[in-house]
Amino acid sequence: MTKRALVVEDHPIVRDVIVASLSSLGIFESVVTASSLQETLGVLADDDGFALIILDLYLSDTVGTEGMTTLRESYPDIPVVIFSGEDSTDTISKAFEYGVRGYIPKSSSMAIVISAIKVVLAGSSYIPPHAIRMLGFEPAQATEVMSEKQKNAVSLSPKQSAVFAELLNGVPNKVIALRLNMAEGTVKTHLHTIYQVLKVRSRAQAILKARDLDLL
Repeated sequence: MTKRALVVEDHPIVRDVIVASLSSLGIFESVVTASSLQETLGVLADDDGFALIILDLYLSDTVGTEGMTTLRESYPDIPVVIFSGEDSTDTISKAFEYGVRGYIPKSSSMAIVISAIKVVLAGSSYIPPHAIRMLGFEPAQATEVMSEKQKNAVSLSPKQSAVFAELLNGVPNKVIALRLNMAEGTVKTHLHTIYQVLKVRSRAQAILKARDLDLL
């Protein structure tokens, strides 16, 4: 099956660099570009069969994280990777709360950009190394991970497991509620329980813990 990517970036030079990075992978049949949220929504209205969206966090026609939230809620099955000059821990954590699958600072080298994209296309999530410990997550040692597995530390009910699976797929709470026929408040309650079981406090930490436990 052919793969296509959509690059949403309003700076022409940066946009060309991202397109070159994606093309160098030899994975995508084509890379489509857009420079605004409205243009992006127009592209997706005609064709939503993209395997990946690379999104600049702040566009000329958006306020704050409007572009990210709109795309995640309207097209939850398309993985979104943020490519932004903003690399504060708070912003990165907020992005994962909305279900992005990766966050690449614009200061990253080409090699890191390509590696991050490969991680996301393989079904995992990419969180920049500098943010991991700043997010308050301490990676477990291999022996600790095995111990947790042996003790079945991740013991969730069927509904909690379903919510957790959607979380790991980057699906926003509102969409999880629709897919699982739950109230959004119920989804948040299940997420709270999942965080307690995993001993984490956020989606980003939950993703990192799932990676430690080989669940992602």
